[in-house]
Amino acid sequence: MTTGKLSRKVEDLDSLRFMMNLLREIREKQSSIDMEINPIMDMYQMLEYYLPSGFMEKEEIDKKTVLRTNWKKLVSQAITRTDELSKTQIGFKRGLVKDISTFKTDIVQVSNCFLCLCPKREPFSTLLSWRIN
Repeated sequence: MTTGKLSRKVEDLDSLRFMMNLLREIREKQSSIDMEINPIMDMYQMLEYYLPSGFMEKEEIDKKTVLRTNWKKLVSQAITRTDELSKTQIGFKRGLVKDISTFKTDIVQVSNCFLCLCPKREPFSTLLSWRIN
């Protein structure tokens, strides 16, 4: 999981689904990450205590140092992104409700035009007997 995936723009339902799945993965991993990081940190602490100074490379020490910090940043970014998506969700819902309303109106118009322009035959009139409320 990278912060790059979290910074993707949500423009449609597919990108929203991707983001929601990513946030779910982070929440699931968050509960177990301490159990995974703590043993690693304990081992490094033991190595630093018993090995002579300079035995571990500076790059490895730097990675160890930023491991927990990077995870906290990722969780913080996920929380921020969740809040942003909650606000975005309202816009998606409004658009969906508007589209459904327009669709209902279009169906009524099409069925009325069809009934007016076409001869009334039994199969067609039974097909169009349903209405959307």
